[in-house]
Amino acid sequence: MLYKLLIFSATCWFGSLVHADIPAALATFVQHAVPYGEIRYWGAFAGAPSVYHVFTLQQAERKGVLLVRQSDQNQFVVVGADTSFDSFPREAGDSDPVVRAAARLLNGESDDPFAARARATANDVCPLGASLNDLLLPIAGFALSSNGTLGILRDLQHADAYPVEPEQASPGSILVCPSHFSVQGPVTIGFAVVVGPDRCVYGPDYRQGGAWHRLATLREWLQANQSVSDVRGFLLRANANDRDRSVRRKPSPPQHL
Repeated sequence: MLYKLLIFSATCWFGSLVHADIPAALATFVQHAVPYGEIRYWGAFAGAPSVYHVFTLQQAERKGVLLVRQSDQNQFVVVGADTSFDSFPREAGDSDPVVRAAARLLNGESDDPFAARARATANDVCPLGASLNDLLLPIAGFALSSNGTLGILRDLQHADAYPVEPEQASPGSILVCPSHFSVQGPVTIGFAVVVGPDRCVYGPDYRQGGAWHRLATLREWLQANQSVSDVRGFLLRANANDRDRSVRRKPSPPQHL
């Protein structure tokens, strides 16, 4: 098999400290690439000539996944970072084996029947699209097909929706702040929120199991997020005759990873 899980796979939390069960050079790279938040290392898989390392991140109320490629002993680059693997950039379409292998590792799957692997739980992932669908489906008859901010943005761009200026967003508008990263960092996990009638933004807080909370005023949220990403706004058209306006190109509900 092309991708093989490595023996040194482990889970560990680290902030400013480098733990013995993660390669020191990798820890240094990731701490530099992720300027704030908590980082959890899940392990690695090999695909000649590279090795890929899988992490989960928590930055304030949002969570995400990070994939780092190691081309040489101490040569690392960020391959992708978002709230879900399902919107990662793909070189080979939806069947990208790298993305599939990363998701399998996070799911605790291994080709070695004797290998004990940790499995990500609901506390480790960010089902952002599924959380938004709880609001969108009964109100607008529309369902997102992705849990990743980049996938959510694509869905809304193809939806029956009005584009809105974020600063003038009316109640009910959806604001998407796509995740942002460069190959050497920094990595910032994006998010999506809904504007309330009080000109505040509301979203799921994944520090509290995804419960919806008021996060900030609209102005405060835009000031915090527009400096690192291009925030886009959308207002879905009212649901007419209860017709389902889900994105047809990928109709299945978004997965948790």
